[in-house]
Amino acid sequence: MDNTEEQFGAGMSLFAKLQLLSEWSPLLSRAEAIMSAQTPQEKAIAVVSAARWAAGKTTSTQIDDEALEHIEAVLRSPEGAAAYAWLVAKIKGAGA
Repeated sequence: MDNTEEQFGAGMSLFAKLQLLSEWSPLLSRAEAIMSAQTPQEKAIAVVSAARWAAGKTTSTQIDDEALEHIEAVLRSPEGAAAYAWLVAKIKGAGA
């Protein structure tokens, strides 16, 4: 087995694989929320929520958790929603 396969868990026991799946399964529901989002803002909030969950799994730094918390708060505010809608409209307009 090469190092790449080992790095991605090919040598893990079945129990270890199931444990890993159970630990990271909440990310699957967050991916579902991203896919089912109806508006660009809902999708952005779902992406930030998933990133916040993943960032919470790390313990080496808190800055990613804090930054994502602020980004989500801004996106959920009326002003942030308006700014995000403006940005999406500008990007869509630039592609036309």
